Amino acid sequence: MNEKLNFLFIITDMQRKDHLSCYNDNLVLQTSNIDKIAKEGIKFTNFYCNNPICMPNRSTIFTGQYPSVHGVNTNGRNLPQDTKTFVDLLRSNGYHTANFGKIHLNYFGVIQKKRFGKKRVTKNLKSQEFAVPKYYKNLSDHEIYFGLEEFKIVSGHGIYCGHPDFLEWVVTKVNLDENLQLKLGIEPEDTYREILRKYGKSMIPENSSNIKIQVWNHNVPEELYSTTFVKEGVIDYLNRFNEGKVSKDNFFLFCSFPDPHHPFTPPGKYFDMYKPEDVILPDTFHDNHENSTLINRRHYSKPVNTEGTQPNVFPKAEDLTELDAKRVIAACYGMEKMVDDAIGEILDVLEKTGLAENTVIIYTTDHGELGGAHRFFFKGPFLYNTLTNIPFIMKIPNGVKNTVSSSLVSSIDIPETILELVGIPIPEFMQGKSMVPIIHNPNTEINDDVLIEMDDDFIKEKTRTLITDEWRITIFRDEGELYNLKEDPNEMNNLWDEESLKDIKNELVLKLMRKILESTESHVKRECHF
Repeated sequence: MNEKLNFLFIITDMQRKDHLSCYNDNLVLQTSNIDKIAKEGIKFTNFYCNNPICMPNRSTIFTGQYPSVHGVNTNGRNLPQDTKTFVDLLRSNGYHTANFGKIHLNYFGVIQKKRFGKKRVTKNLKSQEFAVPKYYKNLSDHEIYFGLEEFKIVSGHGIYCGHPDFLEWVVTKVNLDENLQLKLGIEPEDTYREILRKYGKSMIPENSSNIKIQVWNHNVPEELYSTTFVKEGVIDYLNRFNEGKVSKDNFFLFCSFPDPHHPFTPPGKYFDMYKPEDVILPDTFHDNHENSTLINRRHYSKPVNTEGTQPNVFPKAEDLTELDAKRVIAACYGMEKMVDDAIGEILDVLEKTGLAENTVIIYTTDHGELGGAHRFFFKGPFLYNTLTNIPFIMKIPNGVKNTVSSSLVSSIDIPETILELVGIPIPEFMQGKSMVPIIHNPNTEINDDVLIEMDDDFIKEKTRTLITDEWRITIFRDEGELYNLKEDPNEMNNLWDEESLKDIKNELVLKLMRKILESTESHVKRECHF
Protein backbone atom coordinates (compact mmCIF):
# COMPACT_ATOMS: atom_id res chain seq x y z
CA MET A 1 0.00 0.00 0.00
CA ASN A 2 1.27 3.45 -0.88
CA GLU A 3 2.50 5.34 2.18
CA LYS A 4 0.54 8.46 1.26
CA LEU A 5 -2.79 8.83 3.03
CA ASN A 6 -6.15 8.37 1.34
CA PHE A 7 -9.08 10.62 2.27
CA LEU A 8 -12.76 9.91 2.80
CA PHE A 9 -14.45 13.28 3.26
CA ILE A 10 -18.05 12.84 4.49
CA ILE A 11 -20.25 15.92 4.48
CA THR A 12 -23.95 16.39 5.17
CA ASP A 13 -26.18 19.32 4.32
CA MET A 14 -27.48 21.63 7.05
CA GLN A 15 -26.97 19.56 10.21
CA ARG A 16 -27.00 20.58 13.85
CA LYS A 17 -24.03 19.50 15.94
CA ASP A 18 -26.27 18.30 18.78
CA HIS A 19 -28.08 15.94 16.38
CA LEU A 20 -25.09 13.61 16.73
CA SER A 21 -25.07 11.48 19.85
CA CYS A 22 -21.31 11.91 20.27
CA TYR A 23 -22.05 15.59 20.92
CA ASN A 24 -25.30 15.15 22.86
CA ASP A 25 -25.77 12.67 25.71
CA ASN A 26 -29.54 13.30 25.89
CA LEU A 27 -30.34 12.43 22.30
CA VAL A 28 -32.94 9.78 21.46
CA LEU A 29 -31.23 9.48 18.07
CA GLN A 30 -28.09 7.34 18.33
CA THR A 31 -25.60 8.00 15.53
CA SER A 32 -23.43 5.03 16.45
CA ASN A 33 -21.41 4.91 13.23
CA ILE A 34 -20.51 8.59 13.26
CA ASP A 35 -19.75 8.22 16.97
CA LYS A 36 -17.31 5.45 16.04
CA ILE A 37 -15.30 7.91 13.94
CA ALA A 38 -15.12 10.22 16.97
CA LYS A 39 -14.03 7.37 19.27
CA GLU A 40 -11.25 6.47 16.87
CA GLY A 41 -10.20 10.07 16.21
CA ILE A 42 -10.58 13.65 17.37
CA LYS A 43 -13.82 15.57 17.86
CA PHE A 44 -13.87 19.38 17.68
CA THR A 45 -16.39 21.27 19.82
CA ASN A 46 -15.60 24.84 18.73
CA PHE A 47 -15.67 24.35 14.97
CA TYR A 48 -17.58 26.98 12.93
CA CYS A 49 -18.68 27.46 9.36
CA ASN A 50 -17.51 30.70 7.75
CA ASN A 51 -20.89 31.29 6.15
CA PRO A 52 -24.21 29.71 7.23
CA ILE A 53 -25.40 29.09 3.65
CA CYS A 54 -24.61 26.08 1.41
CA MET A 55 -22.75 27.40 -1.63
CA PRO A 56 -20.59 30.01 0.13
CA ASN A 57 -19.30 27.65 2.80
CA ARG A 58 -18.78 24.74 0.41
CA SER A 59 -16.77 27.09 -1.78
CA THR A 60 -14.74 28.09 1.26
CA ILE A 61 -14.01 24.44 2.01
CA PHE A 62 -12.80 23.86 -1.56
CA THR A 63 -10.75 27.07 -1.89
CA GLY A 64 -9.58 27.86 1.65
CA GLN A 65 -10.83 31.41 1.13
CA TYR A 66 -13.50 33.60 2.67
CA PRO A 67 -16.71 34.05 0.66
CA SER A 68 -15.92 37.74 0.10
CA VAL A 69 -12.71 36.63 -1.61
CA HIS A 70 -13.76 33.59 -3.69
CA GLY A 71 -16.89 35.52 -4.70
CA VAL A 72 -19.65 33.08 -3.70
CA ASN A 73 -20.98 35.25 -0.92
CA THR A 74 -24.52 33.90 -1.16
CA ASN A 75 -26.40 31.08 -2.88
CA GLY A 76 -26.85 31.42 -6.64
CA ARG A 77 -23.42 32.88 -7.41
CA ASN A 78 -21.35 30.22 -9.09
CA LEU A 79 -17.76 29.55 -8.16
CA PRO A 80 -15.88 30.44 -11.37
CA GLN A 81 -14.71 27.40 -13.33
CA ASP A 82 -11.06 28.48 -13.27
CA THR A 83 -10.92 28.65 -9.47
CA LYS A 84 -8.08 26.63 -8.01
CA THR A 85 -9.13 24.26 -5.22
CA PHE A 86 -7.25 22.03 -2.81
CA VAL A 87 -8.74 19.10 -4.78
CA ASP A 88 -6.87 20.36 -7.87
CA LEU A 89 -3.66 20.29 -5.83
CA LEU A 90 -4.30 16.73 -4.66
CA ARG A 91 -5.00 15.62 -8.22
CA SER A 92 -1.82 17.22 -9.54
CA ASN A 93 0.09 15.39 -6.80
CA GLY A 94 -1.01 11.91 -7.78
CA TYR A 95 -4.44 11.53 -6.18
CA HIS A 96 -7.50 10.17 -7.91
CA THR A 97 -10.28 12.58 -6.90
CA ALA A 98 -13.94 11.61 -6.90
CA ASN A 99 -17.33 12.80 -5.67
CA PHE A 100 -20.59 10.97 -5.05
CA GLY A 101 -23.54 13.14 -4.08
CA LYS A 102 -24.12 16.85 -3.78
CA ILE A 103 -21.33 19.27 -4.73
CA HIS A 104 -23.12 22.65 -4.89
CA LEU A 105 -20.27 24.86 -5.94
CA ASN A 106 -22.53 25.91 -8.80
CA TYR A 107 -26.20 26.74 -8.79
CA PHE A 108 -28.77 24.01 -9.51
CA GLY A 109 -30.36 26.07 -12.28
CA VAL A 110 -29.33 28.75 -14.73
CA ILE A 111 -28.43 32.00 -12.99
CA GLN A 112 -30.87 34.83 -13.55
CA LYS A 113 -29.47 37.82 -15.38
CA LYS A 114 -30.96 40.17 -12.83
CA ARG A 115 -32.07 39.76 -9.28
CA PHE A 116 -33.20 42.58 -7.05
CA GLY A 117 -32.19 45.03 -9.75
CA LYS A 118 -28.58 43.88 -9.85
CA LYS A 119 -26.69 41.90 -12.47
CA ARG A 120 -25.87 38.33 -11.47
CA VAL A 121 -23.08 36.01 -12.56
CA THR A 122 -24.17 34.53 -15.90
CA LYS A 123 -20.98 33.46 -17.65
CA ASN A 124 -20.61 30.11 -15.92
CA LEU A 125 -22.93 27.76 -17.82
CA LYS A 126 -20.54 24.82 -17.87
CA SER A 127 -21.86 23.69 -14.52
CA GLN A 128 -22.24 19.95 -14.00
CA GLU A 129 -24.94 20.46 -11.39
CA PHE A 130 -28.17 21.44 -13.16
CA ALA A 131 -31.16 19.68 -11.61
CA VAL A 132 -33.92 21.08 -13.82
CA PRO A 133 -34.51 18.86 -16.90
CA LYS A 134 -34.81 21.75 -19.37
CA TYR A 135 -31.21 22.70 -18.52
CA TYR A 136 -29.72 19.22 -18.90
CA LYS A 137 -28.72 20.16 -22.43
CA ASN A 138 -26.23 22.61 -20.91
CA LEU A 139 -24.35 19.88 -19.07
CA SER A 140 -20.92 19.40 -20.55
CA ASP A 141 -19.16 16.07 -20.92
CA HIS A 142 -17.54 14.74 -17.76
CA GLU A 143 -14.34 16.72 -17.55
CA ILE A 144 -12.30 17.83 -14.55
CA TYR A 145 -14.72 19.70 -12.29
CA PHE A 146 -13.07 21.82 -9.57
CA GLY A 147 -10.35 19.18 -9.34
CA LEU A 148 -12.70 16.19 -9.36
CA GLU A 149 -11.85 13.57 -12.00
CA GLU A 150 -14.84 11.33 -11.36
CA PHE A 151 -18.25 12.39 -10.09
CA LYS A 152 -21.81 11.22 -9.82
CA ILE A 153 -24.04 14.08 -8.79
CA VAL A 154 -27.39 14.52 -7.11
CA SER A 155 -28.90 17.98 -6.90
CA GLY A 156 -31.79 19.09 -4.73
CA HIS A 157 -33.06 18.02 -1.31
CA GLY A 158 -35.24 15.40 0.32
CA ILE A 159 -37.37 13.52 -2.19
CA TYR A 160 -37.03 16.39 -4.67
CA CYS A 161 -33.70 15.46 -6.16
CA GLY A 162 -32.63 15.57 -9.76
CA HIS A 163 -29.65 15.46 -12.12
CA PRO A 164 -29.08 12.95 -14.95
CA ASP A 165 -26.57 10.98 -12.85
CA PHE A 166 -29.17 10.42 -10.14
CA LEU A 167 -32.07 9.75 -12.49
CA GLU A 168 -30.02 7.29 -14.56
CA TRP A 169 -29.25 5.45 -11.33
CA VAL A 170 -32.97 5.36 -10.43
CA VAL A 171 -33.98 3.86 -13.80
CA THR A 172 -31.13 1.34 -13.79
CA LYS A 173 -32.03 0.10 -10.31
CA VAL A 174 -35.71 -0.18 -11.22
CA ASN A 175 -34.94 -2.17 -14.36
CA LEU A 176 -32.85 -4.64 -12.35
CA ASP A 177 -35.21 -5.09 -9.40
CA GLU A 178 -38.64 -6.71 -9.73
CA ASN A 179 -39.55 -5.63 -6.21
CA LEU A 180 -38.98 -1.97 -7.10
CA GLN A 181 -41.00 -2.44 -10.27
CA LEU A 182 -43.87 -3.77 -8.18
CA LYS A 183 -43.64 -0.90 -5.68
CA LEU A 184 -43.77 1.72 -8.44
CA GLY A 185 -46.21 -0.09 -10.75
CA ILE A 186 -43.62 -0.41 -13.52
CA GLU A 187 -44.58 -2.50 -16.57
CA PRO A 188 -42.04 -4.36 -18.77
CA GLU A 189 -42.79 -2.11 -21.73
CA ASP A 190 -42.36 1.16 -19.78
CA THR A 191 -39.87 3.58 -21.30
CA TYR A 192 -37.17 5.52 -19.47
CA ARG A 193 -39.48 8.52 -19.35
CA GLU A 194 -42.44 6.47 -18.09
CA ILE A 195 -40.35 4.95 -15.31
CA LEU A 196 -39.35 8.41 -14.14
CA ARG A 197 -42.98 9.58 -14.34
CA LYS A 198 -44.08 6.74 -12.05
CA TYR A 199 -41.12 7.36 -9.78
CA GLY A 200 -42.26 10.99 -9.58
CA LYS A 201 -45.74 9.88 -8.51
CA SER A 202 -44.20 8.14 -5.50
CA MET A 203 -43.09 11.56 -4.24
CA ILE A 204 -46.66 12.79 -3.74
CA PRO A 205 -47.19 13.31 0.01
CA GLU A 206 -49.62 10.89 1.61
CA ASN A 207 -50.52 13.16 4.50
CA SER A 208 -51.13 16.74 3.46
CA SER A 209 -51.59 17.93 7.05
CA ASN A 210 -47.84 17.91 7.68
CA ILE A 211 -46.87 19.74 4.50
CA LYS A 212 -47.16 23.05 6.36
CA ILE A 213 -44.17 22.01 8.48
CA GLN A 214 -42.18 20.50 5.57
CA VAL A 215 -42.67 16.96 6.91
CA TRP A 216 -43.78 14.82 3.97
CA ASN A 217 -44.66 11.14 4.08
CA HIS A 218 -44.35 9.54 0.64
CA ASN A 219 -43.79 6.28 -1.23
CA VAL A 220 -40.25 6.74 -2.53
CA PRO A 221 -38.52 3.46 -1.61
CA GLU A 222 -35.43 3.57 0.58
CA GLU A 223 -33.59 1.88 -2.29
CA LEU A 224 -34.21 4.92 -4.53
CA TYR A 225 -33.55 7.68 -2.00
CA SER A 226 -30.59 10.06 -2.40
CA THR A 227 -28.79 8.70 0.68
CA THR A 228 -28.70 5.27 -0.96
CA PHE A 229 -27.42 6.81 -4.20
CA VAL A 230 -24.47 8.36 -2.35
CA LYS A 231 -23.76 5.23 -0.29
CA GLU A 232 -23.78 2.88 -3.27
CA GLY A 233 -21.55 5.17 -5.31
CA VAL A 234 -18.97 5.42 -2.53
CA ILE A 235 -18.98 1.68 -1.80
CA ASP A 236 -18.63 0.83 -5.50
CA TYR A 237 -15.70 3.24 -5.75
CA LEU A 238 -13.92 1.76 -2.73
CA ASN A 239 -14.32 -1.74 -4.11
CA ARG A 240 -13.05 -0.66 -7.53
CA PHE A 241 -10.07 1.06 -5.94
CA ASN A 242 -9.28 -2.01 -3.87
CA GLU A 243 -9.44 -4.19 -6.97
CA GLY A 244 -6.94 -1.98 -8.78
CA LYS A 245 -9.50 -0.59 -11.20
CA VAL A 246 -8.64 3.04 -10.38
CA SER A 247 -5.67 4.44 -12.24
CA LYS A 248 -3.84 6.03 -9.29
CA ASP A 249 -2.37 4.78 -6.03
CA ASN A 250 -4.28 7.12 -3.69
CA PHE A 251 -7.72 8.64 -3.52
CA PHE A 252 -9.58 11.66 -2.25
CA LEU A 253 -13.26 10.72 -2.03
CA PHE A 254 -15.94 13.34 -1.40
CA CYS A 255 -19.03 11.62 0.05
CA SER A 256 -21.78 14.26 0.15
CA PHE A 257 -25.28 13.52 1.45
CA PRO A 258 -28.09 16.00 0.58
CA ASP A 259 -29.83 15.24 3.90
CA PRO A 260 -30.90 16.35 6.50
CA HIS A 261 -31.74 19.60 4.65
CA HIS A 262 -35.50 20.24 4.48
CA PRO A 263 -38.01 19.12 3.27
CA PHE A 264 -37.97 16.47 5.97
CA THR A 265 -38.71 13.33 3.96
CA PRO A 266 -37.10 10.22 5.43
CA PRO A 267 -38.19 7.20 3.39
CA GLY A 268 -39.63 3.85 4.45
CA LYS A 269 -38.94 2.72 8.00
CA TYR A 270 -37.05 5.92 8.78
CA PHE A 271 -40.19 8.08 8.60
CA ASP A 272 -41.70 6.73 11.82
CA MET A 273 -38.49 5.61 13.48
CA TYR A 274 -38.60 8.45 16.02
CA LYS A 275 -41.67 9.62 17.88
CA PRO A 276 -42.35 13.33 18.40
CA GLU A 277 -43.09 12.72 22.09
CA ASP A 278 -39.51 11.45 22.56
CA VAL A 279 -37.94 14.61 21.14
CA ILE A 280 -36.43 17.11 23.56
CA LEU A 281 -36.85 20.64 22.25
CA PRO A 282 -33.93 23.09 22.39
CA ASP A 283 -33.65 25.02 25.65
CA THR A 284 -34.35 28.25 23.79
CA PHE A 285 -37.53 27.12 22.04
CA HIS A 286 -39.72 29.48 24.09
CA ASP A 287 -37.63 32.57 23.35
CA ASN A 288 -40.10 35.37 22.51
CA HIS A 289 -37.29 37.62 21.21
CA GLU A 290 -37.96 40.52 23.53
CA ASN A 291 -34.20 40.94 23.76
CA SER A 292 -33.42 40.28 20.10
CA THR A 293 -32.46 42.42 17.13
CA LEU A 294 -35.16 43.98 14.99
CA ILE A 295 -34.69 41.42 12.19
CA ASN A 296 -35.14 38.55 14.65
CA ARG A 297 -38.24 40.12 16.17
CA ARG A 298 -39.71 40.65 12.72
CA HIS A 299 -39.00 37.06 11.73
CA TYR A 300 -40.55 35.80 14.95
CA SER A 301 -43.89 37.45 14.27
CA LYS A 302 -43.94 37.25 10.47
CA PRO A 303 -41.50 35.11 8.46
CA VAL A 304 -38.94 37.21 6.63
CA ASN A 305 -38.00 36.26 3.08
CA THR A 306 -34.25 35.67 3.34
CA GLU A 307 -31.64 33.49 1.67
CA GLY A 308 -32.52 30.67 4.04
CA THR A 309 -36.22 31.13 4.74
CA GLN A 310 -39.41 31.92 2.85
CA PRO A 311 -42.86 33.07 3.93
CA ASN A 312 -45.75 30.63 3.52
CA VAL A 313 -43.62 27.47 3.58
CA PHE A 314 -43.46 27.11 7.36
CA PRO A 315 -45.51 28.42 10.30
CA LYS A 316 -44.44 31.74 11.75
CA ALA A 317 -42.33 31.25 14.84
CA GLU A 318 -44.75 32.70 17.39
CA ASP A 319 -47.49 30.31 16.17
CA LEU A 320 -45.32 27.19 15.99
CA THR A 321 -46.54 24.59 18.47
CA GLU A 322 -44.29 22.32 20.48
CA LEU A 323 -45.87 19.28 18.82
CA ASP A 324 -45.22 20.53 15.30
CA ALA A 325 -41.64 21.42 16.19
CA LYS A 326 -41.16 17.93 17.59
CA ARG A 327 -42.65 16.40 14.45
CA VAL A 328 -40.11 18.28 12.36
CA ILE A 329 -37.19 17.22 14.53
CA ALA A 330 -38.37 13.58 14.65
CA ALA A 331 -38.45 13.47 10.85
CA CYS A 332 -35.03 15.11 10.72
CA TYR A 333 -33.74 12.39 13.05
CA GLY A 334 -35.01 9.78 10.59
CA MET A 335 -33.01 11.35 7.78
CA GLU A 336 -29.93 11.54 9.98
CA LYS A 337 -30.25 7.94 11.09
CA MET A 338 -30.43 6.80 7.47
CA VAL A 339 -27.21 8.74 6.81
CA ASP A 340 -25.61 7.17 9.88
CA ASP A 341 -26.59 3.67 8.71
CA ALA A 342 -25.15 4.40 5.26
CA ILE A 343 -21.89 5.57 6.83
CA GLY A 344 -21.79 2.33 8.82
CA GLU A 345 -21.90 0.32 5.59
CA ILE A 346 -19.18 2.50 4.07
CA LEU A 347 -16.95 2.06 7.13
CA ASP A 348 -17.47 -1.71 6.94
CA VAL A 349 -16.19 -1.74 3.35
CA LEU A 350 -13.17 0.35 4.37
CA GLU A 351 -12.36 -2.22 7.05
CA LYS A 352 -12.98 -5.31 4.90
CA THR A 353 -10.81 -4.02 2.06
CA GLY A 354 -8.00 -2.98 4.39
CA LEU A 355 -8.23 0.60 3.14
CA ALA A 356 -9.07 1.88 6.64
CA GLU A 357 -5.44 1.36 7.65
CA ASN A 358 -4.36 4.18 5.35
CA THR A 359 -7.42 6.42 5.09
CA VAL A 360 -8.16 9.70 6.87
CA ILE A 361 -11.87 10.03 7.59
CA ILE A 362 -13.40 13.48 7.97
CA TYR A 363 -16.99 14.13 9.01
CA THR A 364 -18.61 17.56 8.91
CA THR A 365 -21.51 19.55 7.45
CA ASP A 366 -21.69 22.66 5.28
CA HIS A 367 -23.54 24.61 8.00
CA GLY A 368 -25.93 24.06 10.87
CA GLU A 369 -29.70 24.30 11.21
CA LEU A 370 -31.63 26.53 13.59
CA GLY A 371 -33.71 23.44 14.33
CA GLY A 372 -36.11 25.01 16.81
CA ALA A 373 -33.54 27.12 18.62
CA HIS A 374 -35.16 30.44 19.52
CA ARG A 375 -38.28 28.95 17.84
CA PHE A 376 -36.66 29.27 14.39
CA PHE A 377 -36.01 26.58 11.78
CA PHE A 378 -33.82 26.47 8.64
CA LYS A 379 -31.13 29.16 8.20
CA GLY A 380 -30.60 32.79 7.31
CA PRO A 381 -29.17 35.95 8.89
CA PHE A 382 -29.98 34.65 12.38
CA LEU A 383 -26.46 33.96 13.56
CA TYR A 384 -27.14 31.75 16.54
CA ASN A 385 -24.57 29.10 17.44
CA THR A 386 -26.83 26.25 16.39
CA LEU A 387 -26.47 27.54 12.84
CA THR A 388 -22.75 28.32 12.87
CA ASN A 389 -21.14 25.95 15.41
CA ILE A 390 -21.01 22.70 13.46
CA PRO A 391 -19.66 19.16 13.87
CA PHE A 392 -16.16 18.33 12.75
CA ILE A 393 -14.59 14.93 13.41
CA MET A 394 -11.36 13.55 12.02
CA LYS A 395 -9.84 10.08 12.25
CA ILE A 396 -6.22 9.68 11.18
CA PRO A 397 -4.53 6.27 10.91
CA ASN A 398 -2.30 5.79 13.96
CA GLY A 399 -3.42 9.19 15.24
CA VAL A 400 -5.03 10.30 18.48
CA LYS A 401 -8.11 8.37 19.57
CA ASN A 402 -11.23 9.30 21.54
CA THR A 403 -9.95 12.85 21.89
CA VAL A 404 -11.82 16.14 22.21
CA SER A 405 -10.47 19.55 21.26
CA SER A 406 -12.09 22.86 22.17
CA SER A 407 -9.67 24.84 20.01
CA LEU A 408 -11.30 27.52 17.86
CA VAL A 409 -11.30 26.46 14.19
CA SER A 410 -13.50 26.79 11.11
CA SER A 411 -14.22 25.46 7.63
CA ILE A 412 -11.54 27.64 6.07
CA ASP A 413 -8.92 25.60 7.94
CA ILE A 414 -9.90 22.29 6.34
CA PRO A 415 -7.97 22.39 3.03
CA GLU A 416 -4.70 23.48 4.61
CA THR A 417 -5.02 20.63 7.11
CA ILE A 418 -5.44 18.08 4.32
CA LEU A 419 -2.59 19.51 2.28
CA GLU A 420 -0.21 19.48 5.25
CA LEU A 421 -1.11 15.87 6.04
CA VAL A 422 -0.18 15.01 2.46
CA GLY A 423 2.96 17.15 2.46
CA ILE A 424 1.82 19.56 -0.26
CA PRO A 425 2.99 23.17 0.26
CA ILE A 426 0.18 25.53 1.28
CA PRO A 427 -0.53 28.02 -1.55
CA GLU A 428 -0.48 31.70 -0.72
CA PHE A 429 -4.08 32.25 -1.79
CA MET A 430 -5.42 30.15 1.11
CA GLN A 431 -6.46 32.10 4.19
CA GLY A 432 -6.95 29.48 6.90
CA LYS A 433 -4.58 27.61 9.17
CA SER A 434 -3.70 23.95 9.31
CA MET A 435 -5.21 21.99 12.20
CA VAL A 436 -2.31 19.53 12.22
CA PRO A 437 -0.79 21.09 15.39
CA ILE A 438 -4.12 20.42 17.13
CA ILE A 439 -4.11 16.83 15.90
CA HIS A 440 -0.73 16.37 17.60
CA ASN A 441 -1.83 18.24 20.73
CA PRO A 442 -5.59 18.85 21.15
CA ASN A 443 -4.95 21.76 23.52
CA THR A 444 -3.08 23.75 20.88
CA GLU A 445 -4.71 27.04 19.85
CA ILE A 446 -4.20 28.12 16.24
CA ASN A 447 -6.86 30.86 16.04
CA ASP A 448 -7.72 33.72 18.35
CA ASP A 449 -11.03 34.20 16.57
CA VAL A 450 -13.21 33.07 13.67
CA LEU A 451 -14.81 35.25 10.99
CA ILE A 452 -18.30 34.46 9.69
CA GLU A 453 -19.66 36.34 6.68
CA MET A 454 -23.31 36.48 5.66
CA ASP A 455 -24.72 38.38 2.68
CA ASP A 456 -28.44 38.27 1.96
CA ASP A 457 -29.74 39.83 -1.26
CA PHE A 458 -33.36 39.20 -0.33
CA ILE A 459 -33.32 41.76 2.46
CA LYS A 460 -30.20 43.61 1.29
CA GLU A 461 -28.49 42.72 4.54
CA LYS A 462 -24.84 42.08 5.25
CA THR A 463 -23.66 40.68 8.55
CA ARG A 464 -20.17 40.09 9.82
CA THR A 465 -19.55 37.99 12.91
CA LEU A 466 -16.48 37.44 15.05
CA ILE A 467 -16.30 34.48 17.41
CA THR A 468 -13.76 34.31 20.23
CA ASP A 469 -13.51 31.84 23.10
CA GLU A 470 -15.73 34.13 25.15
CA TRP A 471 -17.70 36.39 22.83
CA ARG A 472 -19.82 36.52 19.71
CA ILE A 473 -20.23 39.92 18.10
CA THR A 474 -22.39 40.36 14.99
CA ILE A 475 -22.78 43.62 13.10
CA PHE A 476 -25.82 44.18 10.89
CA ARG A 477 -26.29 47.29 8.74
CA ASP A 478 -28.22 49.13 11.45
CA GLU A 479 -27.85 47.10 14.65
CA GLY A 480 -25.74 44.53 16.39
CA GLU A 481 -25.49 41.56 18.71
CA LEU A 482 -23.08 40.87 21.55
CA TYR A 483 -23.21 37.61 23.50
CA ASN A 484 -21.00 36.28 26.26
CA LEU A 485 -20.69 32.65 25.19
CA LYS A 486 -19.20 31.58 28.52
CA GLU A 487 -21.98 32.98 30.71
CA ASP A 488 -24.79 32.79 28.14
CA PRO A 489 -24.14 29.80 25.82
CA ASN A 490 -27.80 29.80 24.70
CA GLU A 491 -27.44 33.40 23.45
CA MET A 492 -30.53 34.73 25.22
CA ASN A 493 -29.12 38.00 26.52
CA ASN A 494 -28.02 40.43 23.80
CA LEU A 495 -25.54 42.80 25.48
CA TRP A 496 -25.10 45.16 22.53
CA ASP A 497 -26.56 48.17 24.37
CA GLU A 498 -25.01 47.33 27.75
CA GLU A 499 -23.19 50.51 28.75
CA SER A 500 -20.81 48.71 31.12
CA LEU A 501 -19.52 46.60 28.22
CA LYS A 502 -18.88 49.52 25.88
CA ASP A 503 -15.09 49.09 26.00
CA ILE A 504 -15.29 45.34 25.34
CA LYS A 505 -17.68 45.94 22.45
CA ASN A 506 -15.40 48.57 20.93
CA GLU A 507 -12.41 46.24 21.23
CA LEU A 508 -14.31 43.44 19.50
CA VAL A 509 -15.49 45.78 16.75
CA LEU A 510 -11.87 46.75 16.09
CA LYS A 511 -10.84 43.08 16.01
CA LEU A 512 -13.64 42.35 13.58
CA MET A 513 -12.65 45.24 11.32
CA ARG A 514 -9.01 44.13 11.29
CA LYS A 515 -10.10 40.61 10.45
CA ILE A 516 -12.23 41.86 7.56
CA LEU A 517 -9.38 43.99 6.21
CA GLU A 518 -6.92 41.11 6.45
CA SER A 519 -9.32 38.76 4.69
CA THR A 520 -9.93 40.94 1.65
CA GLU A 521 -6.40 41.82 0.58
CA SER A 522 -6.47 42.34 -3.18
CA HIS A 523 -3.42 40.15 -3.94
CA VAL A 524 -5.31 37.10 -2.73
CA LYS A 525 -8.02 37.57 -5.35
CA ARG A 526 -5.46 37.78 -8.16
CA GLU A 527 -3.70 34.55 -7.22
CA CYS A 528 -6.64 32.23 -6.65
CA HIS A 529 -7.29 31.35 -10.30
CA PHE A 530 -5.41 29.32 -12.89
